[in-house]
Amino acid sequence: MDRFDVIVVGAGHAGIETALAAARLGCKTACVTLRLDRIGHLPCNCSIGGPAKGHMAREVDALGGEMAVTTDQAVTHIRRVGTGRGPAVQTLRAHVCKELYPLLMRRTMEQMPGLTLIEDTVETVLTANSRVVGALLGSGHRIDAQAVVLTTGTFLNGLCHQGKTQTRAARLGEPAVAGLSNFLAESGHTLRRFKTGTTPRVRLSSLDLAACQEMAAEPAAGPFSYKHDALRPERPLLSCWQTWTNPETHAYIRANLSESAMYSGAIQGVGPRYCPSVEDKVVRFAEKEHHPIFLEIETWACEEVYVQGVSTSLPAEVQLALLKTVPGMANVDMIRPGYAVEYDSADPLGLTPHLMSKSVAGLFLAGQLNGTSGYEEAAGQGVVAGISAAKFATGEAPVDFPRQHSFIGVMLDDLVTKGVDDPYRMLTARAEHRLTLRSDNADTRLTPVSREIGLCDDDRWRRFEAKHEAIAAGRAALEGAYVHPGHGEILTTLEVTPVGDRVSLFDLMRRPEVSLDLCLVLAAACGLDVHVPAQEDARAQIELAAKYSGYLTRQEKVTSSASQLEAIRIPVDFDFEGLGGLSYESKEKLTKIRPTSVGQASRVPGVRMSDVALLMGHLKAKGHARRAPA
Repeated sequence: MDRFDVIVVGAGHAGIETALAAARLGCKTACVTLRLDRIGHLPCNCSIGGPAKGHMAREVDALGGEMAVTTDQAVTHIRRVGTGRGPAVQTLRAHVCKELYPLLMRRTMEQMPGLTLIEDTVETVLTANSRVVGALLGSGHRIDAQAVVLTTGTFLNGLCHQGKTQTRAARLGEPAVAGLSNFLAESGHTLRRFKTGTTPRVRLSSLDLAACQEMAAEPAAGPFSYKHDALRPERPLLSCWQTWTNPETHAYIRANLSESAMYSGAIQGVGPRYCPSVEDKVVRFAEKEHHPIFLEIETWACEEVYVQGVSTSLPAEVQLALLKTVPGMANVDMIRPGYAVEYDSADPLGLTPHLMSKSVAGLFLAGQLNGTSGYEEAAGQGVVAGISAAKFATGEAPVDFPRQHSFIGVMLDDLVTKGVDDPYRMLTARAEHRLTLRSDNADTRLTPVSREIGLCDDDRWRRFEAKHEAIAAGRAALEGAYVHPGHGEILTTLEVTPVGDRVSLFDLMRRPEVSLDLCLVLAAACGLDVHVPAQEDARAQIELAAKYSGYLTRQEKVTSSASQLEAIRIPVDFDFEGLGGLSYESKEKLTKIRPTSVGQASRVPGVRMSDVALLMGHLKAKGHARRAPA
């Protein structure tokens, strides 16, 4: 019998970050996975990042995670997204080589001190007195631990659909498992059936790319990881291409809807609202004549192309025929058809904000098992689950991730406070404090947290300090350099409206037409000695701080108010039923969710604000308020 501090079940994007975080925090960690050669496998698209997801990938990186580091090495294509909108939305989206990315992730895990990889199944989690004691493997071997983290993705009772053909599998070529579903149900967790899907893969040489719109990579977009100054691809970056469905495509899909597993009634699981199948798009958005399709090359060495936008459960022959109606794909060779997969997920309302089970101490759940969708959402939960499991195993207090400080915190709070009705996808609109939760400042928000926890190494910390010392010095230089009415001619020459009073260069940047680069030109013309950091990301943060100073000040006040509510803690054993004056509905909701703070209680659907005020007054009187974080 082997003994560990933490056992992680699964080595997908959640499992990787969980296992690495726990091991880096000094815990003896075991990661059990069905196949070592599928560590870090990307079963759906080959992309990391995108709207909101890019924010989260950078937050995982700031917390010492591995996703962004590996992306910078395996990147085949990268570009900025959200550039036509404000800074709160802008981020990165990369494609990675689906052969190299898993290889690098496996190498990282194999080289991690304190982390043992085990190729096996986990039949069940072992408990005693409602507390985790270990896990039983498919081989019959028992391993003991104080904490177990389940990151099983779509493997629990997975069922794949392609037309009328059903295959008991978690994904192509990999068997589903049942034992852990039984364990979760028996231990008090509510299970639901969710559904996701993937698209056909086609052969690159069979495409007429001249009929498509090329989207070139943007190397100048910069790296994903704060540990790197630049991307580190092994080979030259690739383009991807855009094309569109058309009325012929839509007519063919409508004529074959009865063949779709989703529309024939074969699929009972709930699919993702924000990433619908191509059948769903045609039915739900019948007024649209076109839907975009992106052709994404999956590896440097092979010809496989991912047809982004054509997720489907139609039969293979129907998939091929509909692809042939799309511009650039008239002679397409389909390497592998798409399919849909149903799987068991656990209701996240059964978890604490630290992703620990409310019914089994030491049991943690992370990733798609919690009803989320996406690699980045899984990784974000993984790093939190790894931290939480390590803290639990060593008897230390858990680490909080408030929603006002990170997208990861928004996701955690949404999951454990509101639950999910369909696969949860992170959106920038979900974050009410999104102007302060930008992709560019994830390191500012979370690297100090990572350092305090013990996940930020000395090299990363030195880089962080150097960057932010440079930002502070550059901002101070701009705040200390002034233009005045006497500089009117110079300002006019540079097409800047003259000032009526003395104004610092920092404040001058509040004007829409005045950039940091223009300020430096102006400084030189006025004989002002101003130095700012050379790093592009540091300069961007200085400029954003000036451009949005008024908005940021207002949002920081709102964030501070929210923090005050989070600081009023609710005891684990608090008797909501016994608190006189609470409405019946609030008692019922609060007893079910068991929020850990007044802030969380205020976000529970159905709880009245008058009841929140009553609860807050009672807890303050009992001395449960604590100082809010700075």
